[in-house]
Amino acid sequence: SIMLIQIWVSIGFNMIIFLAGLQSIPRDLYEAAEIDGASVWVQFRHITLPMISPTSFFLFITGIISTFKVFDLVAVLTKGGPMHSTSMIVWNLYETAFVNLRIGEASAMAVILFLCVFAITVLQWIGQKKWVNY
Repeated sequence: SIMLIQIWVSIGFNMIIFLAGLQSIPRDLYEAAEIDGASVWVQFRHITLPMISPTSFFLFITGIISTFKVFDLVAVLTKGGPMHSTSMIVWNLYETAFVNLRIGEASAMAVILFLCVFAITVLQWIGQKKWVNY
């Protein structure tokens, strides 16, 4: 249920960003492809996908980062859930710091969370050279 709510909340932002990316594609490319006899699928595969790859990359990075900071939904809906089944790292960090008052351990968890997000972002930036066309 938390995943469905998070998808529902983020779909509007993602849709607006994708629409902006689609509107930035020049119409001339599609007209030239039509003159050359390209089908709709070929136009999508060779024009649309490469042109919205920076937008997709941006949304991919922000989506991955936002999954690490799901706190409000867990706090409001389940408070960690039955038997910690919906406990995320940020909720565990909150409980460690403010409920159990183990500030040092929570600080270490926060640093590890930062390093995980940073490492994933660096890996994505390295991998983006293969599938993002600027």
